Amino acid sequence: MAGVISASGVIDAALRSQAGPGIVDTTFRNNEVLQLFPVRELTGGATYNRKMLYGSNSSVGRYSEGDTFGVAGSQSYLTAQWPVSYYKVKVQFTGHARDQLRNGAPGATFFNQLELEFAKGMEDLVDYITQDFLGTGTSAPVGIQGIVDSTGTIAGVARATYAWFAAYEGSNGTTIALVDLDLAERTSRDANYASNFDEFWTSYKQQQKYLGVVGSAGQSNNSIFINAQDASKMGLNLPSSSSSMSRNGRPIRPIRDLTDSIWMGIQRDTLFTALQRDFTTIPLAKVDDTDQFAITVALGLACDDPRRNWKMTGYTA
Repeated sequence: MAGVISASGVIDAALRSQAGPGIVDTTFRNNEVLQLFPVRELTGGATYNRKMLYGSNSSVGRYSEGDTFGVAGSQSYLTAQWPVSYYKVKVQFTGHARDQLRNGAPGATFFNQLELEFAKGMEDLVDYITQDFLGTGTSAPVGIQGIVDSTGTIAGVARATYAWFAAYEGSNGTTIALVDLDLAERTSRDANYASNFDEFWTSYKQQQKYLGVVGSAGQSNNSIFINAQDASKMGLNLPSSSSSMSRNGRPIRPIRDLTDSIWMGIQRDTLFTALQRDFTTIPLAKVDDTDQFAITVALGLACDDPRRNWKMTGYTA
């Protein structure tokens, strides 16, 4: 945090020597995931509530002339309650640091550290939320792996009791095989899952393993996977582990920071971010000549129908 006592090295690192303009950021922060989920604002209350229709009218049936119609049935309803989590990052800046950092040439080492603290603090916050969104949580914070699961309770719905809220989950060999993906697709698309998933999600390492299965040049006794659309323009173009890949028209999306031993089938229109409070900067009480600020946000990952997604686990990371 900017403006902590000089002994911490924060001010010293900024002022100790002249430098070229700008600053080089060597810290990876994941900002690639939150944008994949559309945002729905909470209408009030502590959770994002969705009314779920899960059972049909039991009086449906055949009858003959003269039969009594019997007791009326009804649809079955339940409320899924998706939780949100509150996130924060605190930024502070002392008057002494402010005085020192604005001295000298703007293009030298005296950069606008206050602006950077806010900008990079926001990126740190997004990265932290991203890790939660990619995790296995089933209560706040909820993660994508917790949603796409066959057991446990999520959004207040116990999947052992309400099987219609459970995604298909399988586990086979330690190395991805095409039959695994075929099994997951067949099971998830058949009744009662009725998935229409439109993307595969996995890690870059698992995508590399997939490339080795479908065909990789230089691998003994293996076929070669060719991007036909590229071959027509520029000759033989052998894909690498970071090349765009698809299976039956569905893109394989490698997700950074996703657990390195799973594959998932994602129906993206079922997933969304429940937003309680948008990113907000709050001035905190001033201490001596130190200005303090908190950036906060309240949100959570949610899903209209977890059963439309699937997960394969247990592969070697």
